[in-house]
Amino acid sequence: MSVKTSTSPVVGEANNCGKSGRVLVLGLGNILLKDEGVGVHVAEELQKQDLPGNVEVIDGGTAGMDILLLQEDSYKLVVVDAVQAGKKPGTIYKARLKAEEKDRLREVFSQQKWSKISLHQVGLLDALSVAEKMNRAPDEIVIIGVEPGEVGWGLELTEPVEQRCPEVIRKVLEEIKDDIHRE
Repeated sequence: MSVKTSTSPVVGEANNCGKSGRVLVLGLGNILLKDEGVGVHVAEELQKQDLPGNVEVIDGGTAGMDILLLQEDSYKLVVVDAVQAGKKPGTIYKARLKAEEKDRLREVFSQQKWSKISLHQVGLLDALSVAEKMNRAPDEIVIIGVEPGEVGWGLELTEPVEQRCPEVIRKVLEEIKDDIHRE
């Protein structure tokens, strides 16, 4: 699991819930299964950028309950993963949930357009549920999914998914742009 944070110091101004302004970007996926690894590929590209100290980018691979430990004291969690919803490969999906909407998380993933969020749906949902019970859940959760073209053996992304990665990265950066001033 790779971790990258900026070298700029975190001043750590707390938000209204007492958590630090930490933003966690978590790329999930299995890079051995072509497009299933899109979240990890996006995380690797984001790790090359100079991000503020309160933004942490993690290659979560196929993490499950480990996510609970990674998100401790995070204000915002941005998850990038493959989402199989039957649309054209490379289609980008986005869902945003605020603290008061966490009960909707399972409902969002059970909707037709979010029929399956890769192989990590159960692990992510369980980890967030446990985090909420331990009062460690982030105030905001953003899921950015990409429709895979192929989920078979191979290390490379398919062309339609690879072509959409710059847009996914832009969407992640848009999500964190207002939060980078929290440090």
